[in-house]
Amino acid sequence: MYAFQTTRFQTAEPKWQDYRQFAAGKPPAPTARWLLDTGSLTAHLRRVSGGHFHVEVLAQRWQLPRLSERRLLGMGDRDWGLIREVLLCCHNQPWVFARSVMPASSLVGRLARLRHLDNRPLGHLLFTDHSMARDPYEICQMPSSGLQLGISPNSEKLLWGRRSRFLLSDRPIMVSEIFLPAFTPW
Repeated sequence: MYAFQTTRFQTAEPKWQDYRQFAAGKPPAPTARWLLDTGSLTAHLRRVSGGHFHVEVLAQRWQLPRLSERRLLGMGDRDWGLIREVLLCCHNQPWVFARSVMPASSLVGRLARLRHLDNRPLGHLLFTDHSMARDPYEICQMPSSGLQLGISPNSEKLLWGRRSRFLLSDRPIMVSEIFLPAFTPW
């Protein structure tokens, strides 16, 4: 059963920009390698952590997505989606905060299975679906204080993030990922 209450985890809306027009300058090369990689982040995290990877579900609920998310997904102003917020953890440390928006209209037919992911990574299912297509990234930088997850709450460190729209059988799903302070591969 899904919860319809507000979540105790809050995130500020980052200012997303097309990666080719990012105004803050180019990310440093090691950062860009992770931000702009088109492969599965889940698979990469499993590899660099030596398999010490797990997903911690923070919240999964039906709600109205943010305006920028609805626009990216081509949703109407009153269209609801299933919002899933998770931490991708390596060595029991949260490395990535991920927020997925799955419009109700996308979760039909064979994609209805995405309603019941539990602690399975969405990335694995996306990258094993032969119908999957992905739009170019949007990236952002945001202060870590914009993520109220109990992680470095007093830090003003800027965090890098990326998001993109996936199409599965021509049905849109958005995934955004914010790389947290404990993320060390770059």
